[in-house]
Amino acid sequence: MSDYPDNYSKVAKFFHWTIALLIILNLAIGVVLAYFEEFSRQIDLFSIHKQIGTMILFLVALRVIWRLTHHYPTLDGLLPKYERKLAYLGHFILYVMMFALPISGIYLSQSAGREVYWLSFKLPTLIAAQDQITAQQFVTFHKYLAILITIIVAGHVLDALKHLFIDKNQIMRRMLPTFKRK
Repeated sequence: MSDYPDNYSKVAKFFHWTIALLIILNLAIGVVLAYFEEFSRQIDLFSIHKQIGTMILFLVALRVIWRLTHHYPTLDGLLPKYERKLAYLGHFILYVMMFALPISGIYLSQSAGREVYWLSFKLPTLIAAQDQITAQQFVTFHKYLAILITIIVAGHVLDALKHLFIDKNQIMRRMLPTFKRK
């Protein structure tokens, strides 16, 4: 009998689906911020975007701690070796992006001279330089990271759907909230 479960825990599912929804929401808000700046200022979307971004950063940090301290279902026997390696690489890149995007947003705000808060807590200052050139560089960097994570998330979703509908294996079902293995 293996120490590895066949299904993801409720906590792992909570992290997965909560972070996924927050990322999608924040990407959508980011598009509105980019194309409807006046509207964004009127309803203070910048503040909402930063709050969600810092929430993502906090949840991803907790998720990494959870992942390092708990067993997860294995892909052994479900996928060929090359697909397992691609899955691990894709997940690694996704984790890097889930840290890089909110951190770049914090740098962006702070380089423009704006403080960043999460709930009512002021985040530590990560960058001392406060000038428009540095801020504009972070705007560009943040935008490209957002495009990259969008591509990675889309690939992740498409791959999950492939497992569900084409391969008809249990990989995606293990992460669905209602799935119970018989």
